[in-house]
Amino acid sequence: MPPAHADTDAPVRTQVAEASPSQDTDFVPSEPMHQPAGPQWLAGRYTPADKLDQSPRPELGWFLDEDVLAPLPHGSMLVQLWVSAEGRIDRAELLRAEPPGDWALRALAPLPGTPMRPGVRDGHPVAATLVVELVSDNERFR
Repeated sequence: MPPAHADTDAPVRTQVAEASPSQDTDFVPSEPMHQPAGPQWLAGRYTPADKLDQSPRPELGWFLDEDVLAPLPHGSMLVQLWVSAEGRIDRAELLRAEPPGDWALRALAPLPGTPMRPGVRDGHPVAATLVVELVSDNERFR
């Protein structure tokens, strides 16, 4: 299933991040440790993807830990992302993982290093928030 609220011109494939995520990235782990959707200032700084001309999307594919995903016959993760106007993932929140377990957090560890195309509104890059579903069929994550 393609990412929700995302235009997918580029193929979405799994990659292992070579660069460490930015120090400024805020990664919220999972439902048991679920926190509110961040500080109130996030709401005013990031436009919902459905209000944009073009949603943020990965430049090359999602950076995920393939070693964690390899033994899973199938799995899915619902993740909310906050992407800057420069194409940096500023915050990521795991909303749901199937099957449940800590595998999703380990698989998502490199995600903040994913280079993104920022959202676009009126021809200009803007900071945006979107929800993506990443689904594995044991051949690849998409």
